[in-house]
Amino acid sequence: MRRTVLGLVLALAGVSSADARVTRFIVERTMPYADGRTFGDAGAFERVEGTAYFEVDPDDPRNTVIVNLALVPRNPRGLVEFSAPFVLIKPVDKAQGNGKLLFGLNNRGLALEIPFQSFPPLPLGSNEVGDGLLFRLGFSLIDAGWAGDIETTENRLGARLPVALQPDGSPIIAPVRIEYRSEGFTQTLKGDDRFISYETADTRTTSSTLTIRDALGGPPTPVASDRWAFGRCPSGQASLVATTTDICLFDGFDPHSSYELTYPAKNPWVMGLGYAVTRDLTSFLRYETADDEGNSNPLSSAGGLRRTYGLGISSTGMYLRDFLYLGFNEDEERRQVFDAVRVHIAGTHRLFANVEFADPNVYSRQDQKTDFTSHSIAPLTYAVTFDPISGIRDGVLKRPATDPFVLHVDSQ
Repeated sequence: MRRTVLGLVLALAGVSSADARVTRFIVERTMPYADGRTFGDAGAFERVEGTAYFEVDPDDPRNTVIVNLALVPRNPRGLVEFSAPFVLIKPVDKAQGNGKLLFGLNNRGLALEIPFQSFPPLPLGSNEVGDGLLFRLGFSLIDAGWAGDIETTENRLGARLPVALQPDGSPIIAPVRIEYRSEGFTQTLKGDDRFISYETADTRTTSSTLTIRDALGGPPTPVASDRWAFGRCPSGQASLVATTTDICLFDGFDPHSSYELTYPAKNPWVMGLGYAVTRDLTSFLRYETADDEGNSNPLSSAGGLRRTYGLGISSTGMYLRDFLYLGFNEDEERRQVFDAVRVHIAGTHRLFANVEFADPNVYSRQDQKTDFTSHSIAPLTYAVTFDPISGIRDGVLKRPATDPFVLHVDSQ
């Protein structure tokens, strides 16, 4: 009987070891926030910077929704590893805080929550503190990189996400379409040098298609394959240096025209793991006291965090809608992640980060990129309802045990 019980304990321990979680929470730098300024009863705050390391089980039902996760190489424990930098602003004496955490989801790597929540609002990217209301109320704030196509810099947070591969280890290749409105002779394949481009798998222009339109709804005219190349050419064709991540238009981009490139891209990040970053980091800070190596959770206390909140603005409001729809507000221990979220100016869009060759930096509008992801698709409502156009009965919120309270705001 004792052997049976011991075997059951060991089996349960084995299951626990495979849970998705933060395996290492590494603090790399701590400094006074706002030059040591105090904020009412909450006192002084500090800025904590570091990197969170994660593992997820690709076979867990809560993770199988992540596109291409099954095509990522696994570690010896059969788990998928990834990491993300974080910035945490917390009271120096956590006992003086209010026991609440706000996760401000960065928009294209740029933190928005402090400028947006200040009155009057601060310029985006500002390092000012503003009125400090959140800190006077005793909140801790965290942000973490979630997008694999963003390089982490002093002002932006990306994530180190794995690339999916074919079962035989060869690259995944698929057509990717990009729209450009540019000038000059050269542009990154992504169309914005703030982001990392998917490389082309074939630098022969005959394997791709480039078109030009003089108006949004105008007919596309092909650009001859000998009038452009993959590469950088800052001063035209004579300055061409071949690359797999840039486009050179020999006659130059007309800023009044729209260009579309369809090319064979390779090596898609498993961008849906960004949702797991948000889920598992919040869960760690809310429920755990230390990581696998004994590094302490800087927000842990005898009672733990009382409340956790998520804030998404514009594209990250869309991110939160998809995060909720896909079930990421429940961790692998079936615990609720956010008590409440604020979704601001997202409309009925969802951010389709969880697709192959995801581009979470663009979205469809009536006046441009009308057929790009991300866009509005059923379900549009939070409640489970019947959509008469698609014939789908569904809703963003359909898990009452773990769904958060949602405050959705659309305004000018």
